[in-house]
Amino acid sequence: MLDVAFAAAARYNDYIETAETAECAATVESAETAESADGVENAESAETAESADNAESEARHRRAADAGDTASMSVLGALLLRRGDLAGAETYLRAATADGDRAAANNLGVLLHQRGYPDEAAGWWRIAAVAGSAAAAHALGRHYRERGDEPGAEYWLRQSAEQGHALGAYALADLLEHRSDVGAERWLRAAAEQGHREAAYRLARMVERNAADDAHDAFGRPAPGGLRPRTGA
Repeated sequence: MLDVAFAAAARYNDYIETAETAECAATVESAETAESADGVENAESAETAESADNAESEARHRRAADAGDTASMSVLGALLLRRGDLAGAETYLRAATADGDRAAANNLGVLLHQRGYPDEAAGWWRIAAVAGSAAAAHALGRHYRERGDEPGAEYWLRQSAEQGHALGAYALADLLEHRSDVGAERWLRAAAEQGHREAAYRLARMVERNAADDAHDAFGRPAPGGLRPRTGA
């Protein structure tokens, strides 16, 4: 039985990502996003994500945000969003999006989705996804799939997966497996290699099924030599 924790991948916080600034953490590659464990996109400075929870750091970001600093608006908005202060977060996120902050656009989408405005959320996710946010592309792909638009879902989930986003890869694999597309295995593997536990579980099951299929012919009889090539592989 799958661990209950696997269901967390469908929760809102999986969409919240961490965006770099010019003074991003050392582990963040240039032109990439650094995504936090809960998915919140948070414009980081040289200080770590942990220190951003520090009251002194929050106060510093608040002063800078109130003075008009876009990166601090984005940081503070993400911090308040994680905390559940949606009203406070919205003020700063909207201000940051007005200055073109991609992380804030993604996170504003998360906030609006939590408030029950999925279509408006999708609009902001699209803005962020077009600007290169893998987390926003994942969220937008899920939005389309929930509405039965599989071509739209596949397009955006693939955009996310191809940027190395584990949740995007897993969601794409799930969509492909649902329609028996052999491409599902590739994306389950990609997600599993990034530590996605449910992807690893499903990949193992898929490999077992494929091995069993290879060992029997179409009538369920053992294939000559115990194995036969699979079609469509």
